[in-house]
Amino acid sequence: MNALQWLLFFICICFKVNQTKASSWTVEVPSSVKGLLSSCVVSLPYNYPHATVNRFTGIWTNDGNNVIFHPTESKILEQYRRRTQLLGDVTEKNCSLMIENLQQSDGGPFHFRIELGGYNSFSYSNNKVSISVIGDPSPTDFSMPEEVKEGQTVSASCSVSHSCPKYPPSFHWSHSGEQRFQAQQLQNGQWMATSTLTFHSNRTDHNKPLKCRVTYHGGKNQETSKTLKVKYAPVNVKVEYQSDVNEGETVNLKCSSDANPVSSYEWHSETGALLYKGQTYTMLNVSRHSVEALYCTAINKEGRARSNPVQLSVLYAPDIKTSSKCSSYDGIIKCECIVESKPPSMVHFVLADRVLQSTKVEKNSSVTTGTLQTDFGSFKLIHCLANNMLGNANLTLSLPVTDNMHIIFIASGAGVILLIILTATVVGVVKICRRRSGENPTSDLIILKTDRPVEIPHYAPTQRKENYEDVYCNAVYSNDNVYCNTDWDESIYANV
Repeated sequence: MNALQWLLFFICICFKVNQTKASSWTVEVPSSVKGLLSSCVVSLPYNYPHATVNRFTGIWTNDGNNVIFHPTESKILEQYRRRTQLLGDVTEKNCSLMIENLQQSDGGPFHFRIELGGYNSFSYSNNKVSISVIGDPSPTDFSMPEEVKEGQTVSASCSVSHSCPKYPPSFHWSHSGEQRFQAQQLQNGQWMATSTLTFHSNRTDHNKPLKCRVTYHGGKNQETSKTLKVKYAPVNVKVEYQSDVNEGETVNLKCSSDANPVSSYEWHSETGALLYKGQTYTMLNVSRHSVEALYCTAINKEGRARSNPVQLSVLYAPDIKTSSKCSSYDGIIKCECIVESKPPSMVHFVLADRVLQSTKVEKNSSVTTGTLQTDFGSFKLIHCLANNMLGNANLTLSLPVTDNMHIIFIASGAGVILLIILTATVVGVVKICRRRSGENPTSDLIILKTDRPVEIPHYAPTQRKENYEDVYCNAVYSNDNVYCNTDWDESIYANV
């Protein structure tokens, strides 16, 4: 059997029964009632002439006077057995009939008959009612505010018409909150069921559908939804950027946020100075010396928020500091090569044609210090080399002179100076002797020569002697101690 055939159907008809002066039976009833393939209640208030009644029997029949309901089940038409039930209290003039497993053949028309035991009976055959069977529920009336602010109370209602007050529709909301149900009777056997949901809005509700699903007795479902708009201040402000950038390049920083309405953006330095207005901030010719931490601020009518500070990591080639040097202590020479770079550099030393690894490497942030301590021999220069992925650099360092070498150099220098002085002294004496030999005698000598004429001897040519002590020392001049070298003179020169 089809699942829809097990749906319940309640049909509700309101009869208005008036008792006339002649105690006749009258009634007002709609000719048709709309019902879903579900449950529907027929409500039948009726009246009868004043009499003492001990027994009431309510009977429903179809147009062919076939009984579709009777308190005695055996009297009910086979196809309606266990499908119909009298819900109303006949003694209270209410005969509500429920028909289960509503079929298209259950459209009627039907009428009600009342039997008052020991008094009278009456059939409302002229006041028949038909059932208009519909396959789909009536449209849902969904109402809620189109736009709210975050934190504001939202009240949404979902309403449907039905004909089953005994089993009203159930409501299911997609959002949590406080729910309230309300039922209202309409005309022609129809009822209105309304569910109201109340909750506080949140930014997570923005642009999400609020759904109301209605389930009718018998299993029919209907769902409707509306999109909720929530205004809220910016949240989740963040900066999108390339963290590592080469020095001299251009970098773009983009700010984003979650906000409604959409945010505008400002860029500030860490000290609060305004750098730029706009979503994307462009930095030209990035330098490691000029880059500072900055942050982005998102702003809309609901408020403002800022991102965490960001700091670019500027990469650059090695830069060997002029503070690099070689020094000597206790005759031991040590060379230090100080390099600033990012990423850190590898540091080597080149002595003549040999590449020497650093004996010690220290890294502190962007500064790498390579130390070399070895036997440098007699070399006077050494080269420091540094390289990373962005380039390389080199610097020539002077090797200091050790303490022993200082002593040797001082002794050598003193000997050279002494030799120069001695040579100069000898040359000077020679010049004096030569000059004296070519001069006239003093006035005393001239007088002496006048008194006693002397004949100047002539000498054969002789070779020039290295030693000048005998030159010009002849018997010509009686004053030998003045013009010629004596033993005393030689002792003086020898001590120079």
